[in-house]
Amino acid sequence: MRLAAAITLAVAVSGALAATPAPTPVVIDPAPFKLAIETHVRLKLEKELCPPQRDGSLGPPMQVEVRDFEELRPRGTMAVAQARVAMRDGRAERTQLWDVEFRLKDDRSWEVTKISIPATDFGALNYAVVGIYLGGMLLIGWWTSRRIAGTRGFFIAEGKLNHIVVGISLMTTYLSSFTMMGLSGSAFSNKDWTWAIQLPFLVVTALVITRFVLPRYRDAGVISVYQYLEQRLHVSARLLASLSFIVFSVARMGLVLYLPALAFHIITGADLLTTIVVMGAVVTIYTVLGGIEAVIWTDLAQALFIIAGAVVTVAYILLETGMANFASVTATWGKFRLVEPGFPSTNLTQAVALWLILETLFQTVRIYGTQQDMTQRYMTTPSTRKANASVWIAILMYIPLGFAFYFIGSALFAYYTLQPDPTVPALVANGRTDAIYPYFVASKLPAGLAGLVIAAIFAAAMSSIDACMNSSSTVCIEDFYRRFARQERPDAHYLKVAKGLTFAWGALATVMAISFMTITKAQDVWAKIMGISTNGVLGLMALAFLPWRVHRAAAVSGFILSYVCLFFMMRSSLTFLLWPVIGNTACFAVALAADGLLRLTAGRRAS
Repeated sequence: MRLAAAITLAVAVSGALAATPAPTPVVIDPAPFKLAIETHVRLKLEKELCPPQRDGSLGPPMQVEVRDFEELRPRGTMAVAQARVAMRDGRAERTQLWDVEFRLKDDRSWEVTKISIPATDFGALNYAVVGIYLGGMLLIGWWTSRRIAGTRGFFIAEGKLNHIVVGISLMTTYLSSFTMMGLSGSAFSNKDWTWAIQLPFLVVTALVITRFVLPRYRDAGVISVYQYLEQRLHVSARLLASLSFIVFSVARMGLVLYLPALAFHIITGADLLTTIVVMGAVVTIYTVLGGIEAVIWTDLAQALFIIAGAVVTVAYILLETGMANFASVTATWGKFRLVEPGFPSTNLTQAVALWLILETLFQTVRIYGTQQDMTQRYMTTPSTRKANASVWIAILMYIPLGFAFYFIGSALFAYYTLQPDPTVPALVANGRTDAIYPYFVASKLPAGLAGLVIAAIFAAAMSSIDACMNSSSTVCIEDFYRRFARQERPDAHYLKVAKGLTFAWGALATVMAISFMTITKAQDVWAKIMGISTNGVLGLMALAFLPWRVHRAAAVSGFILSYVCLFFMMRSSLTFLLWPVIGNTACFAVALAADGLLRLTAGRRAS
């Protein structure tokens, strides 16, 4: 009876709809828009599709023609069509479908509002691979959650983890998706490998950390690295450094979450907001469940994805282009040159190799020596010797991986020079060179392998986010909540608060990533936030390592003056590479001078 009634109702509704005259759709005539679309595409692409010759002259002019449109009917006040665009640059003709968005101005008048690169069909198998990866991360979080008995387990895993696993975790956190996509994009767009010159100097960083820094932290028995600042300087130094790290972490988590989600959105058409929320939710859940142990074990799994993705990409490109063609293109364009002509240049306004080396030494010592998300891992191993070994494992793994991603960028340049694709110069024109690697993966790699490499890019992002979440929670508990609590509470209470704070940091990171959707130059904003939030911290820590105890007023004065220096540097033409060098040196030098002056004054008063 119910089925019969449903059929009767369906027939009645169908009859009613059939009886109602359908409104005549307003069909867009694409002819008047052809010239506007052709001009837009040509202006965006001609310089990128016709790169300058080796003598600096421009290549032949770009010719763009809209051949035809798919049938287009509006939906409400908006409509989307695909224009088949033919592009000729003197070498060959290529055609591609471009998305064209229209908006209804009045009853019969339309205007073009957007012309964009069509999304790539990512495919069900690739989505399944990414889904399996995300599910695996949640499973690791659940598995490690059963071993947590208190805050020491949540923050430092009771100091019982294997140093090899910890070393791989350090490397994966340092890598990040920003580095992974940024290195390949830099090698693709730049003339040479100048930025890769920093990689061998990481060995110096490892020597400094393992010889002078890490043993001090282990001997002091600190969980938050900023506790050492209070022991050696004053509580004010501890709080200043802690707050700086929290500001840095929130901004970093937001950007590291946003960039791979944006790249995935650009190349597949997946909803950007949904991608951000899903990634943020997964990394928050497993970090809340398993604490630092979940962070470290998921980092190990993520490292396997990252390495596998790099190997698959390099192998595919070399097989497709052939070694001879690859070598010819990269040699012609000088893509493997490590330093700029005239090295060492001392131009203070340019990002030359000499300043890059200095910046690398300062920043990597700051990262491995003062950043809680890195230093916290040193306490998860059974001994100082094992912790030192984990640092060497991280550095010696990162150096070849860094070169691998530079190599991938150069290989992608050779690939798209030999097999031009109109989408690539469009990405370059829009400043999205960091999306070239994900685009290649989604559009060229076979189904399944593409999902593997995209999962690797997500893994690089999540390995940095989970570490920041757990370490920010650690800093809040150790440097603020427990430090200023009126009375000591049971450890179970602090564990509950730590998990709540971890969830809050995950939510805040997701909100921060969503806020980056409204910022046109998110990476520029990040550069400023990083400069502000990390300035002077290395100088403070260097003061804490001196044989004598520096006066707290001198240390704070140096820290404040470093921000005065930063204020003027950010408004000058000085290259940003020198900001951390000058800022931290100023903090250290001014504090030393002030401390000497205070000691001299105190000595005179005593006499």
